Amino acid sequence: MRASTNALALTTDQREALTLAIAEPADADDDDAKRAKDARVLELKLAAVRDNVRASTLGRDVQGSQAGAGSGEFHKYRAQRSRERARLEAMDRAEAEEEAWVRFARARDARAAKAEAKTAKNRNKRTRRKEKRAEKRKRGKASREMDAGEGGEVEEEEGGGGGGELD
Repeated sequence: MRASTNALALTTDQREALTLAIAEPADADDDDAKRAKDARVLELKLAAVRDNVRASTLGRDVQGSQAGAGSGEFHKYRAQRSRERARLEAMDRAEAEEEAWVRFARARDARAAKAEAKTAKNRNKRTRRKEKRAEKRKRGKASREMDAGEGGEVEEEEGGGGGGELD
C-alpha cells in the first residue's frame, strides 16, 4: 500500500535531548562508555517512537471461532476495518498531494528560470542595440565635425532616406 520514506516527527524536547545525547563525548578507549552512550541514544529514540506512533486497532477485540461471537461482533469488526481503510487512504492521499505539490514547485521554478533567461536575453539585445546606436551617433557626430572643419557647413542631402519617387 504505502512505503513511507518520512522520518519520525520529533518534538522540540525530544530533538534537543537526542542531539545532546549524540553529541556527548565518549572515551574512544572505553567500550563501556560507548555502549552506555549508544544505549541512551537508543532509549531516547524508542521513547520518541512510543510517544509518536499509535498502534493499529485493527484486529483487536475480535472474537475467536471457539468463543461464539455475538451478533454485534461482526459490526464492530467491520467498523474497525473501515476506520483502518480510511486511515490508510488518507495517508495515501496526503502523500499524493505532497508529491503533486513537489512536482508543481519544480515546474514553477523551471518556468521562472526559463522566463528569467528570456528576459536576460532580451535585456542583452536591448543593451547591444543602445550601444550600437550610441556608437553610430558618436561616429556620425565626429564625421560631421570633421566635414564642418574642412568645408564650413554641412549640407544635408535632399530626399532624406534614399528612397526613389513613386510614379
